Amino acid sequence: MPARKLAAAGTAGVGAAIAAVAYLKVGGLPGVLYAAGILLAAVVGAVAIIAGRTIEETQKVDFAPAAVDAARLPLWRRKTHIIAGLEAELAATGAELEEHRHALANLATQLSRESAAASANAERLEQRIRELEAERDGLNELVADERKRFEHTLDELGGGIGRHGNELAELERELEALIAR
Repeated sequence: MPARKLAAAGTAGVGAAIAAVAYLKVGGLPGVLYAAGILLAAVVGAVAIIAGRTIEETQKVDFAPAAVDAARLPLWRRKTHIIAGLEAELAATGAELEEHRHALANLATQLSRESAAASANAERLEQRIRELEAERDGLNELVADERKRFEHTLDELGGGIGRHGNELAELERELEALIAR
């Protein structure tokens, strides 16, 4: 029984180590999912090792060589079948892991392209903002110049109106003087 516990502990330990390596290699949420799956498989394997029974526990074994070989044959077939299934799962998981690595590489490439495009777009927009600000400053100067010119024209018109008002008042006085005579 201690050999079983040692084998189960070894299985769980190796599974935990492989899960940690998978998490470190893949990283992020996919890494966590891979690590959790591998760790779960290791724990299930360890429990299966502890819960497993030997041939002696399941059958009475006759110590004759033919009886021993016959008793072991089904167990070896099961183990071989289980090992083949686990190897197939491992190969499928490796292929899936490679697909995820490929997808991550594609996403990284796409992210770098989009990042470069976003940087170029931001630079172009900043240049356009600088152009618009320069145009705005030019228009503000033009408005200020036009305002000064308008105020000057208004002052000239105001002075002219004032002079005409004085001339009209003088003409009215002369007209009244003529009427009064």
